[in-house]
Amino acid sequence: MIPAWKARRELLRVVEQLKTLPLRLKDPALRKRYDQTRWDQIQVRGSAAPVSEKYCVLLVYQPAELPPSLVVTCDFMAAKGYNVLVVANGGLRPAAAEALEGHVWRLLERPNFGYDFGGYRDAIHFLDRSGILPQLLILLNDSIWFPVSTKSRVVERLEGSALDVTGLLMHQPGRNDGPGKSGRRDRRAKSEFVESYLFALPRRTYSHPAFRRYWQDYPQTTLKSLTIKRGEIGFSKAMRAAGLSIGALSGRREFIAALEDRPTGFLEQTLRYAAYSDAEFDTEAQALKAMPKDLDWPARARSHVARVVRRRRFNASFVWASEQIFDTAFIKKHKGRLFQLSRVQFLKAVEAGDLDCDNEAALSELRQQLVREALPTASKVEA
Repeated sequence: MIPAWKARRELLRVVEQLKTLPLRLKDPALRKRYDQTRWDQIQVRGSAAPVSEKYCVLLVYQPAELPPSLVVTCDFMAAKGYNVLVVANGGLRPAAAEALEGHVWRLLERPNFGYDFGGYRDAIHFLDRSGILPQLLILLNDSIWFPVSTKSRVVERLEGSALDVTGLLMHQPGRNDGPGKSGRRDRRAKSEFVESYLFALPRRTYSHPAFRRYWQDYPQTTLKSLTIKRGEIGFSKAMRAAGLSIGALSGRREFIAALEDRPTGFLEQTLRYAAYSDAEFDTEAQALKAMPKDLDWPARARSHVARVVRRRRFNASFVWASEQIFDTAFIKKHKGRLFQLSRVQFLKAVEAGDLDCDNEAALSELRQQLVREALPTASKVEA
């Protein structure tokens, strides 16, 4: 008998397909028309000479005022020796474009077609048209604040990766941990993908036929759900199928493993700055924090954390511990409840001096977002 959760999932999938059918039918004609006219529609600003063979594509969608934190991102990557190519989906306000131009190598303003992967595709083809073969290419979008600390060595770690595709975080569904048969586990592992807000790609990957083919044939779409399927998930799938190695600086399984040798004090801090969107886990954490820290307590704490992150995002649920372990220097802007609560805990750790964050622009924007979300700022949260 089919489990109820699986039946519900399939029903929702069918309903979504029916709702989006008109747009699906229009997409091929829209793609064809866009590709025929895109270089007439894309405005290119900037004339600086390249400073190296390293390039960073920063994809933004900012129809209103330009957040100052994005200028910090551009300056951070430029300080690391990258030619920064900003791709603005939907364009920028004239004042924002003029202000940003002095911080980038090139600025491409394009129609908002295809979401972030549509912008990534145009950026890669722009580099090709310009006769550029990057030594290293970083694809980055504005769905994260990055870096929260300009002292972070995260870029150097990305550059030092031996992988063909490296991200900040590897999405690993919790079900992949089940005992199951080895073949089933292998199939489940293939569902893992590098989250698309950052890819680091060395020249051998950029030149690989599978990479070239993926971006040549990529079917841009007006549907976000298809962009996730064909883009974020599809890119990792295509690179893995071609025999390329993919991975990230952080992942859920690695997070659980890293806690095994951490002392009691670290585990206490992990729970102090934890965020929970499930009442049962929150209640359990409060009980754990009130318990005597005897010899059995660390095992109980690790078990709790492992169960939480098999259901929820490790980097959102345990933001302090995640940054201590992986130093990926980013915070998601996602509007989901867990991410909202995680940002409260992040600010709480920063204000207590337990997390380093010298990106004042990002901190200001983060606080403003908490106000809009009617959440307390860190200074109003009890320790």
